[in-house]
Amino acid sequence: MRKLALLLLVACGGSTSPASPGDLDSASDAGRGDADSKVDVDGDVDGSASGCASAASTTATSVTSPTGCAVLERDRSACDAERKAAGLDGFWLKFSCRVKLVVGDGYVDAQSDGLPDYKSNYFLSTDACYESYPGANPNHIASYAYQVRFPRTPSGVSAKMNGGTVGLALNGVPIFSNAAAPGDDIFLEAKTFDRCAAHPQMSGYYHYHSEPFAISYDDPNFIGVMRDGIPVYGRRDSDGSMPALDENGGHEGVTADSPSTPLYHYHVNEQTSTAPSSVGETQWFLTKGTYKSAPATCPACAIR
Repeated sequence: MRKLALLLLVACGGSTSPASPGDLDSASDAGRGDADSKVDVDGDVDGSASGCASAASTTATSVTSPTGCAVLERDRSACDAERKAAGLDGFWLKFSCRVKLVVGDGYVDAQSDGLPDYKSNYFLSTDACYESYPGANPNHIASYAYQVRFPRTPSGVSAKMNGGTVGLALNGVPIFSNAAAPGDDIFLEAKTFDRCAAHPQMSGYYHYHSEPFAISYDDPNFIGVMRDGIPVYGRRDSDGSMPALDENGGHEGVTADSPSTPLYHYHVNEQTSTAPSSVGETQWFLTKGTYKSAPATCPACAIR
């Protein structure tokens, strides 16, 4: 029950104390999550002993990041018809079938176990999804029953992003903001990212801060949705150009998912550190630390 209560706070970006998992995103945190078993979005234990189960229905493309992570294609044929029948279209149809999308009155709920659909050095070494890679922090990936709510029509005023989940990537991995735990330097923390540019915090919540290489690398690919219901795309616009972004990290324009109607959307954006510990370091982050519109309320982020 304690783990479930903590997850609620992480998904809502809240905190209870200095030990809140929504804030403890430090490479120096020595705690480890329970990654011995995986729970799928229906709550079942996946005891698969061979093969990386979460990587099923993915195919590596020829696009590879400098770290060796291939951008993946995801087969969504098994869930496409159901989603269209529920009234979803556009970028919503690009979510992996590992993410369950539930349409409500004016909102979409996304349910996920939070596991990456590729190998990582942050799985236990006995896990079929483990791979060796340098630069690890002491934490391990754990599976949780995430539920994040998104408004279908973004509205309201800009708001600061707090610690914890600020969005969800199309493969079900939570998105965190461009900030580290209090007292830590996110530009130095980035050195602990795995091959595909993510890591787990002390309770095992695996997450992205920056460009997720298994989804996007220097391209206009759809990446996921922030909690204000606004989608986030790669570094480039659909025409291949580099967009001029506002203070929230987005702009209004057409996308591959809305080719004729301009809409406001976020982009991966490059930021340069001014902190003494990492001055001059650069990173392509998913956020600038603020929402353009009001994020979904905390009760909407509750686990099932």
